[in-house]
Amino acid sequence: MGRGRVFHALAALLLTLAAAAPGARAQPLAIGLTAPLTGPDAAYGLGLRHGAQLAVARANASGGVAGRPLELLALDDGGDPQRAAANARQLLARGAVALTGVHGASATAAVAEVLAPTGGEPPRAALVGPATGAEPLRDPPRPGVFHLRAGVAEEASAALLHLDTLGVSRYALIARADAHGESGRERVLFELTRIATRPVASERLAERATPAEVGRLVDQVCALRPEAVILALDAVQARAALAAAHAQPCATHYLVFSEAGAALAGRPPGSIGPHPQAGLLVTQVVPHPGNALHPLVAEYQRALLVHGTAGAPGASGAPAATPGSHASLEAYAATQVIHEALRACGREAGRACLLQVLPTRTFELPGLKVQFGPAQRQPRPFVEITLLDGAGRLRR
Repeated sequence: MGRGRVFHALAALLLTLAAAAPGARAQPLAIGLTAPLTGPDAAYGLGLRHGAQLAVARANASGGVAGRPLELLALDDGGDPQRAAANARQLLARGAVALTGVHGASATAAVAEVLAPTGGEPPRAALVGPATGAEPLRDPPRPGVFHLRAGVAEEASAALLHLDTLGVSRYALIARADAHGESGRERVLFELTRIATRPVASERLAERATPAEVGRLVDQVCALRPEAVILALDAVQARAALAAAHAQPCATHYLVFSEAGAALAGRPPGSIGPHPQAGLLVTQVVPHPGNALHPLVAEYQRALLVHGTAGAPGASGAPAATPGSHASLEAYAATQVIHEALRACGREAGRACLLQVLPTRTFELPGLKVQFGPAQRQPRPFVEITLLDGAGRLRR
């Protein structure tokens, strides 16, 4: 054997011995997150990052995966689907074994395109628990995308059941003309048909509608005297619609879906008086983070006590993540699923094993059985209705 080969063989042996030596740091398993840490949806994005950080800290405190710690790589996409896709490519290049935390239908679709190359090739990695309920992203299943939360169809069903029990008979619907809004609109109309009711108004709102255009549409809807207005809109348009509705006699009840609800909750710094959207009904896809009777929430609250309660503030003056938020709990659960799947892989933990394990195994979280199956979504997802109070808190 030549001197060069002997040198390289000795070098490789020394590196192996160093890695196996006591105190050597095992190579971490990276989990990638791209979320809106700034911009209109920063409240949700920061909550997602906070929950993922909390789950990673808890996983590492329990030994990680086969002696390897988890590491969270979090990038800001500002709610821009193109930035989300670029972030996904960067996270994969940095070795992320799975992605999570993606917020919204457009960003989820963009990341799914990155994960699943053209030509029928298998996905490059798994995206677990994206924060979107858009049905076109679920049926048919996107390769490598595993949905933990309820879809907008389940949210709409729960919303109509709740409003029906309140005795509402005159419904109005305003939906954004995108995948999420159309999913909500179709399901609301279906559920109204089931209770033999027709809406007094069912309107679409362009994705780039101005506040003035939102206001004019709301005026038309309110003129029809609805008792409940369901807004399948994003947070920016929902806020404008609610402001226009509250400025005149309109409905008794207003409802938004979970994706918009988090951004509408909370209070802007320095604000006084009751929250402007007090009384708003919001669907939720995880249990209330204050409900310690739920086993998952009880574990989450213990993790908050042990591993810290404050999220890092976002750039450009964005608010800090709210410990104990629905968004934080949602990402905590999704990251816990990734951890459990990696544990099932053991020493084979990596992208390929995760993609094989996620659709074929059942994962037991406290009070929650996760079983994606070939449909890559939970068969009976959680949904409940919350109420935004005068202090900007979501109440059960």
